[in-house]
Amino acid sequence: MEGVEAELNVLILEHLRSRGYLQSSATLETELQHRKFKPLPIVQSPGLLTKFLLAFERGDRAGFFNLWDQHLPPPLKKSDPTCQSLEFNVSVHFAVYPVKAGAGSGAQAMQDFKAYLENRGAVLAQSQEFAMFCALPYVPDPSKHPTFKTIFTDLWTIELKARLEQFLRLAVSEVSDAPVSGSTRLFSIYTSSKGLRTSSTAVGEVVTLQKKLSDQEQHYEARLMELQTNYHTLVGISMELVETLESSISGQPITSDYIHGLCSRLFGSAVQQGIDLTRPGTTTALLRASVTALTQSVQLPQRPAIQQQQQQQQQQQQQQQQQQQQPQQQQLDYSKMKSDLTRSPNSRKALLLQAIRWRLTRSLAPTRDEALRELVSNDILGCVSPSSECVIGALLRNGDPGVQEQAARLVNAFCSMGMGRAYITQSTHLVRTLCGVVTARLDDTHTQRNVLGSIQKISLKRSLQTLMIDAGLPHWLIEFLKGVESLSDYSLRYALALLMNLTLRTAGKKACIPSGAIILRLLGDLLEYDDTEVCSYVNGILYSLLSVPELRSEGRTLGLGELLGSSIKTSPPEIKSQLKYILGQLGSDSTVLEDSGDDADNEDDEEDPEVIEGDEDDTLTMDDGVTGETLLASEYQVAKPSTLKGPLVCGPKRTHAKLSEVPCTRPVTPLNISNRPYTPLNISNRPYTAAAPISCVSPEMGGRKAARSAK
Repeated sequence: MEGVEAELNVLILEHLRSRGYLQSSATLETELQHRKFKPLPIVQSPGLLTKFLLAFERGDRAGFFNLWDQHLPPPLKKSDPTCQSLEFNVSVHFAVYPVKAGAGSGAQAMQDFKAYLENRGAVLAQSQEFAMFCALPYVPDPSKHPTFKTIFTDLWTIELKARLEQFLRLAVSEVSDAPVSGSTRLFSIYTSSKGLRTSSTAVGEVVTLQKKLSDQEQHYEARLMELQTNYHTLVGISMELVETLESSISGQPITSDYIHGLCSRLFGSAVQQGIDLTRPGTTTALLRASVTALTQSVQLPQRPAIQQQQQQQQQQQQQQQQQQQQPQQQQLDYSKMKSDLTRSPNSRKALLLQAIRWRLTRSLAPTRDEALRELVSNDILGCVSPSSECVIGALLRNGDPGVQEQAARLVNAFCSMGMGRAYITQSTHLVRTLCGVVTARLDDTHTQRNVLGSIQKISLKRSLQTLMIDAGLPHWLIEFLKGVESLSDYSLRYALALLMNLTLRTAGKKACIPSGAIILRLLGDLLEYDDTEVCSYVNGILYSLLSVPELRSEGRTLGLGELLGSSIKTSPPEIKSQLKYILGQLGSDSTVLEDSGDDADNEDDEEDPEVIEGDEDDTLTMDDGVTGETLLASEYQVAKPSTLKGPLVCGPKRTHAKLSEVPCTRPVTPLNISNRPYTPLNISNRPYTAAAPISCVSPEMGGRKAARSAK
């Protein structure tokens, strides 16, 4: 008995000391000595600080953080800045330990550190103090990188160990005599016994629930039998009704007694209440009332697949109705149209260009595709003509601004569709004309926007990219982007997307070297732009340009690393991941300037958008109202369908995916960047095109509101 009491005394003393009841503990010890009890010694856990330091010195990450999580209270780890700073720095120490100790490349240690950054250290990684370490896992040889040289020195490790030891002496002094708060043996015994009581209570609850479940099961079994009986009754009545209808066709009359007997089987309760079922309308009213009551009492939820199928059927029906309401487009005299585009007055040229465009932009997809096929097969723009300059090229160089604008809008509409892009790009002379028109001035007019959008959408072919670079587009884009605060959102997006496509080529990167400081400053100002699409283009350009040693050196001189670190803290997750890749590129010493892939052009696999560009802010009108389809029908309609006079050029369909978390490394087009996956580990110059209308917003740039709208 005395042995049991001695053990109880030890448990009580241990609990009192662990909770800080020192006076009570001393009083109990005095009382026990007075009664001549000899309590067993309390077992302590010595060497805790030594265990921490040994794990630190040996690079034992798992052992260290097991001790850290076991012996440090959660409130301390969550709220104490010193504790958080030490945890992050110790993680950095373990990440570089294998390299410092000569124990291999340390790839696994870097992977562990990367996982720490993405989970436990995600909040600290956003602070200015630790933002630079986000690039550590992505730098090929961090020991030679100027940003990380300090952490590979012995002095840094010694200072960190001293700070860690000082902190641990204070933090673990109160927990070295007993287990962590809440885990004394007395506390464990109490919670275990409480758990037994809780378990017994839970058993009672389970028994109660089982009884309720059994009652519900009996109820639904009875309901199922009732439904089955009603079902068989209805099937029998239905068979009799069919036979009766067949008999009535043969001339046999249906008697009132037969109807009354049939209704009695359906509505037995109504017959018992004395309701006259032979009165006209009574049976129908009772039947409808019973169906309504059944529907309200039993509402079975539809499966998602069925709901989705019904929605798709409704959408198809709506599309069919819209197609039926769509007016039939008339067959046209394309020879006369091409002649008028060349020889008629400028006012007629502008209206005719507008009418052709409306055939594409103001019709539904099936009608639009057929109209485009007719236009292409009849070579309406002269892109496959053997003449030196195509019809549309001459219109783009017309001295009348209205004709120029309508020509640019029509080309942009063609380039918004795969078949149209395939047709336009058959004429390299037209591509040169587009480049010449856009580089001739720096203002942001409707003509400039549509020409810029057209060029960007056809920047999928490597041969055309080379032509654009030779035409000086990279230099012009840099000059154009200098006036970023006065640009419309449309021009900004397409200019950045085009520059990103061109800088994927070695020649495009080299063309940016003379203006490296200018373009890097511009991109730095746009890092925190309030539009993820624009930010993705900016990140893609930066990732490409920083592969050039001269531009990478210029970026370090301009403090681009600090800007990237600051942007990482405020950016959304997908943009933040891209910025980390760019920060790693900035810290890298590698040089990769060769174009990936062969010289073959890639296929255009982008899906045509529902809305075609070209109609935005078009103010061209005619006083007498003869425009659009009315103009075409009155001046160019022919009696018989036109025959295909030229080669039929078709573009394949497109697919969509999701926004990537790494910088753009493949050509894209605005509003489709979020629909394509790409990776810097497998760079491909396969372009993307096709567009949809851009809605104008007023984003913030570099902390300043730049109120801009499409002009």
